[in-house]
Amino acid sequence: MVTGVKVTEQMTSKSLDKTHKKLSIQVRLDGLSFFIQELDSKEVVYYRNHSFDKKVDAQGLTQELQALYSQNSRLKEDFKKVEVVYVNALFTFVPKAVFQEDFLSDYLKFNTKILATDYIAHDHLDEQETVCVYVPYTNCNNLFFDHYGSFEYHHCMSLLVKNALSGNAKGDKPRLLINVLRSSFQIIVYKEKELLLANSFDFTTKEDFIYYILFTLEQLSLDPETTQVHLAGDITKESDLYKIAYTYIRNVSINEHTVPVIDSKDYISSLIV
Repeated sequence: MVTGVKVTEQMTSKSLDKTHKKLSIQVRLDGLSFFIQELDSKEVVYYRNHSFDKKVDAQGLTQELQALYSQNSRLKEDFKKVEVVYVNALFTFVPKAVFQEDFLSDYLKFNTKILATDYIAHDHLDEQETVCVYVPYTNCNNLFFDHYGSFEYHHCMSLLVKNALSGNAKGDKPRLLINVLRSSFQIIVYKEKELLLANSFDFTTKEDFIYYILFTLEQLSLDPETTQVHLAGDITKESDLYKIAYTYIRNVSINEHTVPVIDSKDYISSLIV
């Protein structure tokens, strides 16, 4: 077990029949989040965020999950639907036109370290004509299957790209969407409905944060004076991350609705539907 775990827990007194409940779970190496949601109203009736002081490995995640399930009866209830979202850097995007399921490991091996024993999954983004190829945590999937039977799982980047390239994506110039988490952030560069780049970076300091953003702009020959950069997630205008971004980027804003906070209950009601 990881010491120094920080827990946020919220619930309502509303009692729901299992036919009206959905459980959504976020799995990250620096924490776990659980949401119980009323299917008809989308109301979140239970929320628990379980953050670690430092990242663990896949085996450590399994241990944390086992401990949580032994202590929390709410997670062992019956649900009509269970969804799991994996947040990690073990992913890549492949154009649908050239995607072949027999070559999943080949797509990943050039930009991430994978093991021969890793199970590789993929999400089809039909509207965006692309496929997200990624590594879920098999031990976690096995544990969820033991508790719930069948369930759905996705990579967080699939959901974020779908959201960014939705019908609201307008304009003929590239723009950035950056979703900030506690120790990492996802960055999406797109123009209208065309995905130009999707990446994830770990960071410790605000200097790390702005370095990776400016490096991305430079690599794509985008001007920080003119490119629109939208920040979302675990960030406010009072935070050091926003202040340093505002120092170096002229057109920077906090977008509260386009890419919801992955660490908050708003993520479920706004993104996973």
